Amino acid sequence: MLEVQCSHTRPGGFQLNVRFSTDQKVVSLFGPSGSGKTTLLDVIAGVMRPDAGHVLLDGETLTNTERGIHIALHRRRIGVVFQDLLLFPHLSVAGNLNYPRKWGRRSKSPITFDKVASVLELSALLSRRPHSLSGGERQRVALGRALLSSPRLLVLDEPLAALDEPLKSRILTYLDRVVHEWEIPTVFVSHSQAEVRRFAAWCAVLDKGSIIAEGTPDAALGTLGALSLQDDAAPANVLRLDDVFRTQDACVGTVGGQAVRLPDLPPKALGTVYVHFPPESVLLSRDDVPNISARNHLRGTVVHLVGQGTAVFVGIDVGQIIWAEVTPGAVRDLSIAVGNPITCLIKAHSLRVLE
Repeated sequence: MLEVQCSHTRPGGFQLNVRFSTDQKVVSLFGPSGSGKTTLLDVIAGVMRPDAGHVLLDGETLTNTERGIHIALHRRRIGVVFQDLLLFPHLSVAGNLNYPRKWGRRSKSPITFDKVASVLELSALLSRRPHSLSGGERQRVALGRALLSSPRLLVLDEPLAALDEPLKSRILTYLDRVVHEWEIPTVFVSHSQAEVRRFAAWCAVLDKGSIIAEGTPDAALGTLGALSLQDDAAPANVLRLDDVFRTQDACVGTVGGQAVRLPDLPPKALGTVYVHFPPESVLLSRDDVPNISARNHLRGTVVHLVGQGTAVFVGIDVGQIIWAEVTPGAVRDLSIAVGNPITCLIKAHSLRVLE
C-alpha cells in the first residue's frame, strides 16, 4: 500500500497539492509536461522533502513533516531510475550495475546480474563507461542498476523515453515479469497514454500540480480532463491481441473473440501483441459495412459518451475498450447512446505495435 499526501511549492512558484492511496502493483503518474509528475515522484523516492505531508509504504512512514521524519533515499529500499539517469562516470557498466552492493543491499532475489544484463542487452557493454553509451544504453543501465538493488518499490521517471522502439516492448515485458512473478510494486511517470494502458493497473492523472482523475487506466484516462489533453499526452487506444498468427498477406489476432487484422510482423512478434491507434482513426457504423478498405470490423456496445466542445469521445466495449472521436452530428445521426450496439471500422495500417 502506497499512501501520499503532500503539498509543495517550487522556487519558481509551481505548486503541488496531491493526495492518493493505492494498493495496486503498477501505478502510473500520468500527465503532460509540467503537470507535477516528477516532483511527486521525487517526494515518494525521498529526493525531495515536501513543505507539508506524509508518505507511507506498506504502513511504514517514510516522510512525515509534522513528526520531523524524512528517511533518506538510500535507506528506503526504493530502486529509482531518474530522468537524468545519474550514472557514475568513473565506473564501467558492470560497476554501475553492481553499485547497490556497496550499500549492503544483497538478497536472494531471482533478479540476477546475468539475467538483467541479458534481458536489457547489456552483456556486450559491461566494460564500457557511461560517456561512450547512447541515451538508450544509459537508460538500460540505470534500469538494470535499480533492479539489482533488490528494491521493495521501483520508481521510474519516464523509463521508456530514451529507448528505441524495438527495445521498449522487451523492457515492458521484463517489467511485467518483475511485477507479477517477483511482486515488486512499481510507480512510473509517463506522458504516453499508450504506455499507461499497456503497463499500469492504476493511474493518477495530474494537471497543473493536482490530481484530476484516478483509478484504473480505462477509468482515469476516460475522464474529460484526460481526454482533453494534447500532444504526447493525447488520448490513445491500446488493445491486447492474443494468439496472433500469420496468413498469406497479414497477421491476425483476436480481441473479445473477434478477429483483428494488422500489418505483417516479424516471427518474434507473434503470440501476444499490443497495438495502439488514435481515437480519430476509428470509424463508427450502426451496421457492418462490407466491401470497404477498413479490414477490421469490431462489433461492440457503447459504454461511455464524453463531450468535449466540438468533439465527442465514444467508448465502445468490444471485449476491451476502444475510444472513437466523432462529431456531435455523428452521435445524433447514428443514434449513438450508452447501451446501443455499434461497429468499429479500423484500417489494419492504422494499428501500430506498441514497442
